[in-house]
This record gives sequence, structure tokens and C-alpha cells, in this order.
Amino acid sequence: MKKLAIESGDFTARFVKNNIRLLGWVFAWVATMVFADKAELYQWYSSDFISIVAIVINAGIGIGMIVTYVRFLKESDELQRKIQLDALALAMGIGLVGSFTYSLLVTAKFIIDAEISDIILLMVLTYIVGIIVGQVRYR
Repeated sequence: MKKLAIESGDFTARFVKNNIRLLGWVFAWVATMVFADKAELYQWYSSDFISIVAIVINAGIGIGMIVTYVRFLKESDELQRKIQLDALALAMGIGLVGSFTYSLLVTAKFIIDAEISDIILLMVLTYIVGIIVGQVRYR
């Protein structure tokens, strides 16, 4: 019994550590994306080379985030993987249908200033809601 409790505690500690690591990568990726976007938008620099470097750094951090997320999934238990899969499926479906609907609205000129970030925000919010619903449902 005692050994099982220790293993369970180890799993919980590892799960929390992996969550924190994943959140760190996500925040780093978002921060570099916002910095690269705003620096270009507000012309904080005038070099194309610096723009390319910022984009490459952002892509590299994005790849690190993906690798960390895959590691997080591999080290999660079956229930957590199911919650993640359900949330990802919901976000993907909403993103796919939402992007085509958004494209049609732009084509019909109901939306004038189209931004890809609108669809990304929709997918992220759907994913977060999916995670919350899954956590509540399986509590």
C-alpha cells in the first residue's frame, strides 16, 4: 500500500512539473510571436534580417512547445489523454468549420479586416473550454 501511495505521489508531482514545463513553452512561444508581430507592425527595426531571425526563433520555440506537449501526453494517464484528445478534436472541428465559415463571410464582404488570429483565438478558446468540460465531467 505504501509503495502505491509513493508511486501515485510521484506521478502527481511529475504531472504538475510537466504542466508547468508545457505552460512555460506556450508562454514563451506566444511572447516571441507577439514580439515579432508588434515589432514588425510598429517598425521598431527596419531590417528584414531581424524579422527573419525573430520568425525563426518563434518557429523554434513552437517546435519545442510541440515536443513538450507530446512528452506531456506520453507521461499522462489514460483519462488525461482522453480529455486532451476530446478537447483537441473539438478545437480542430470548430477551427475547420469556423475557418471555412469565416472565409465565406470575408468573400461575401461581411468581414472586411480578416485576420488569421481570429480563427486561432477561436480554436484556443474552444480547446480551453474542452479541457475544463472534460475535467469537470470526469471528476
